[in-house]
Amino acid sequence: MTGISGVSGAKQTAVTSRVVPLLLVAPIVSIILLGILFLIVRPLMPENIPIHVGPDGVGSGSGGLLIAIACGIAAVVFAIGGATTKEFFKDDHWFQTEKSIAVGIMSLGYGLIGFAVATILSTVGDTTGSDSSISVGMGMLGFLLTFIAAVCIYIVAFPRAKMTPLG
Repeated sequence: MTGISGVSGAKQTAVTSRVVPLLLVAPIVSIILLGILFLIVRPLMPENIPIHVGPDGVGSGSGGLLIAIACGIAAVVFAIGGATTKEFFKDDHWFQTEKSIAVGIMSLGYGLIGFAVATILSTVGDTTGSDSSISVGMGMLGFLLTFIAAVCIYIVAFPRAKMTPLG
């Protein structure tokens, strides 16, 4: 077995040292920073924030619960993505499909972090707890933008995938 993407020796060490922080350190730090942001701005947020928009109008719920659920799901997604990527590397099974799976799973976690940050920032200062759907839309926009940014970063940062053999 030659290791990640067929590289060996010093290049293997360089690739591993670049990938490990992306699979372990960055996700943990992002969840911790989200928690710190929430604790700092919590006094400036209403107790209940808009969390969904449906045919009956805007539905609201606990902001703390929404952020906790987003963090919990992101942590699970990061754990699954990190474990999956590590196994692909360990088995030297790093083809285009496997890289796409790893990039997608890890980016999903960051999308959830972006959703939470955008929701927090869009409700700061709204002490009335109005039924505005702005925070719902901003949450979706935050998800989309951070997901796309994470995809771009992981595509470049992960090692180049091997060509899938045909036949």
